[in-house]
Amino acid sequence: MGKILYLISLLSACAGVGAQTASKKALEYFNSGTSKISRKDYFGAFADLSEAIKLDSAFLQAYENRGVALYHLKNFRRAVSDYNKALEINPDDYNTFGRRGYAKFSLQDCIGAIDDFTKAIEGNRNDPRYYVARGRAKYQIHDYQGAMDDFNWVIKYWASGKYEKSRALYWRALVKIDLGLKKSACSDLERSVRLGYAMADEIKEMIFCP
Repeated sequence: MGKILYLISLLSACAGVGAQTASKKALEYFNSGTSKISRKDYFGAFADLSEAIKLDSAFLQAYENRGVALYHLKNFRRAVSDYNKALEINPDDYNTFGRRGYAKFSLQDCIGAIDDFTKAIEGNRNDPRYYVARGRAKYQIHDYQGAMDDFNWVIKYWASGKYEKSRALYWRALVKIDLGLKKSACSDLERSVRLGYAMADEIKEMIFCP
């Protein structure tokens, strides 16, 4: 359940309440598209949100939610484009920086992802998802110390649920494996397994942890 809730909150759509547009028809398309995202009808959501944007080219939440639909359709470049537009309209939305960071990471633009996750952290320093995500991006470019710092933050300070800490332990273990610290990596993997992260058990077997 924790993993499912994590995925939902990670790239969930903005609700219709508070959506800002002067066009009643655009709002209708927006609400329909947002509802379709919640039902995982991403193609339908994309179509409706595109209609909303045609009717109001400055409709912030429509760009944000169409970006979410495009991300789930694995059209990461167009998702980034929509997040860019949303940030032009509202450059202070740290959640949109976070969403764009995930899209950039999926495009293997790790430097761009790190920058966006850093912006997201500036907006909410207590959200462990962005630390884990930034740590993963740093790991990909072999910034091992930077990655360890991010994973260590989650492991040390996050106490509201096991899932994020289990992921941080798993990824810290991968850093340690690359650094040749097998014994310490095995300890992290064991702690991750105890917190319920199944992938950690697979790596334990692969590197022959005792």
